[in-house]
Amino acid sequence: MKHLIHGMTAIVIASGVTVAASAGLLADKRSSRPGHVETRPAKVAKVQDPNKDAIKNQKEAVKADIKGDKRDLKQDQAQLKRLRKDLKDAQRVGDRSRIARDRAAIRRLEADMRGDRADIRDDKTEAKAIGKYPKKPK
Repeated sequence: MKHLIHGMTAIVIASGVTVAASAGLLADKRSSRPGHVETRPAKVAKVQDPNKDAIKNQKEAVKADIKGDKRDLKQDQAQLKRLRKDLKDAQRVGDRSRIARDRAAIRRLEADMRGDRADIRDDKTEAKAIGKYPKKPK
């Protein structure tokens, strides 16, 4: 008889706890509001960005441009070295027209190289920014 009473008591208490929990009457220990039952948000499926492939192709194209620009810059540096050598030779000989011509070519080439370096810098920042800031739809 004792076992029957204890069993019935356990069933009544368990059913009361489940009813109270389902009604939201039992507060979660981490919750700040009494009677609040915390629910987890449903997992959201990842949506594939349709522009992802286009963005990837654009980034690769910009990187290829940067590589080509760096190659051109190295060729310009080699040409600048040659021009400076020619300038020294002209100064040693004392040929004023060659000196003036070589100095002008050096100035033009250095200005061109400064522009190329700036373009490379701009392309690098552009490559980093591609895909980070999507355009707002109108």
